[in-house]
Amino acid sequence: MSRTLAVLAACLVLCVRTVAADTVDTNVSQLENGKSYKVRLAAALALSKSKDARAVLALAESLETDTDPTIRRVSALALEKMIDARTPADARELGLTSLEQAAKSDKDAKVRTTATASLKTLAGLRRKKDDKTKKPPVFVNVDAPIDQSKKLGKGGSDGVHKIVRSAVDRTGYATSWPGGLPTSAELSSSRSRGFIVASTVKKIDITKSGTQTQIACTVAIRVAPWSGKDGGERWEANKAASASGSAKAMTGSNNRDIASGVRDCIEAVAEDVTSRQVVPFLKRIAQAGP
Repeated sequence: MSRTLAVLAACLVLCVRTVAADTVDTNVSQLENGKSYKVRLAAALALSKSKDARAVLALAESLETDTDPTIRRVSALALEKMIDARTPADARELGLTSLEQAAKSDKDAKVRTTATASLKTLAGLRRKKDDKTKKPPVFVNVDAPIDQSKKLGKGGSDGVHKIVRSAVDRTGYATSWPGGLPTSAELSSSRSRGFIVASTVKKIDITKSGTQTQIACTVAIRVAPWSGKDGGERWEANKAASASGSAKAMTGSNNRDIASGVRDCIEAVAEDVTSRQVVPFLKRIAQAGP
């Protein structure tokens, strides 16, 4: 059964003060959202002159996702110039990881060659991985989703959790901790900062009409500082946010089609809200420091 799925809305409500964007923020926005090749290229070149962690993160993301091979190649060259021992550890690791992935699997041969050369130059800056018990500097607790609608069905929450966790994993931040969830004391002694990303299936509406069924769904995802399993979530100004999105799906009228349509709807919203709203905000607050 074919299904039509369209994300209708996704709105992020941030608990932050209104401030004028600086030059780095402007260039990051142009690189990420610019529809014109020239706009994105100019933004990449401008960011390459900065050593700001935000610029490193933006070019690492561009190297992985930009559709134009020239911009990806410029991003690889820029990362080689920008990353050094003074680059914040998380930004440095994300930049090196993006170069590593591009060197192995970018579709363009020139991008692969450039990324390989940049990675070789920066090889001495790679964090050693010989200590398997080493605690991560940033830990994100991707909490189990809550089904407020009571209509998600068996296994539905697992699918949402997997999608959200995978998106957070791609940032390079840890979503697992040696020995299970850390306590407040463990986070403090390891000098690790904790955050929580928690999803709620707010609403699922099922409307049958003849042989077709319309599914409408809404998912909310919140991000906040987290102080361990014995401390919990802290809603702090400038460091907490809530995102929500809605979608509709058309499917058949039998129970199997409806259950599948519900999953499609919920998972599409979870993917959209996490990738476009939650992850960028998480990166900003994690890089901002305590």
